[in-house]
Amino acid sequence: MEKGIIELEDKTNIFYEQMGQGENLFLLHGNGGDSSFFEYNVGELSKHFHLYLIDFRDHGRSDNAKDKLSFELMARDLREIFAELNIKKASILGFSDGANLALVFCLNYPQLVDKLILNAPNTRFDGTTLISKIISISENVFWNILPFFKRNKRVAALLLKDLKVTKNDLHTIDKKLLIIVGSRDLIRVDHVKNIAKNIDHSKLIVVKKSGHKLCRENPALFNKLIIDFMEEDKK
Repeated sequence: MEKGIIELEDKTNIFYEQMGQGENLFLLHGNGGDSSFFEYNVGELSKHFHLYLIDFRDHGRSDNAKDKLSFELMARDLREIFAELNIKKASILGFSDGANLALVFCLNYPQLVDKLILNAPNTRFDGTTLISKIISISENVFWNILPFFKRNKRVAALLLKDLKVTKNDLHTIDKKLLIIVGSRDLIRVDHVKNIAKNIDHSKLIVVKKSGHKLCRENPALFNKLIIDFMEEDKK
């Protein structure tokens, strides 16, 4: 395992780690999280793939030299990280806002992307029950997300913004793609189905009785879904 800090052109410091051998696979965490979100997955996945994990700017052990935060900016960060680590191409697995970032990155830098795995993506504010229907979510979930708002308004603001991705944009994606959502997810299943419908070569899996964090709720199943998808061409 290798850990380090990459200084970007704007002097932002991004924490990263890499481990394992094989096909390159980036793991992108969600809003308010960090690379440790995948702690129950890296052990198994690193037996099959060369994993790269980062903390987004304004998250975890990374800072932010700018006074703004957007998916476009984080996509440029990821492009710089590819260059700094001499990565020519990689598959990308993103969770929630990490899935949204993976979409933006693929649209902006398709030449750098092999396969895509999107876990609970949402392209519109009304695609999530987390904020737009906050009145109906459990008190436990509310108090779990509230500290994010207090700690960093820029990070929390990402939850309120529509992703600037249109149906026409989705139609241009030509990567092999897996989309995963839980039947009890905080992201609306019908919204995720609509995303899948507009991307050719996409495969959608709705996991029954699963919530928003499948990789932590059922890591064995999550790992199997990822490995099977990534390696199915080898069978």
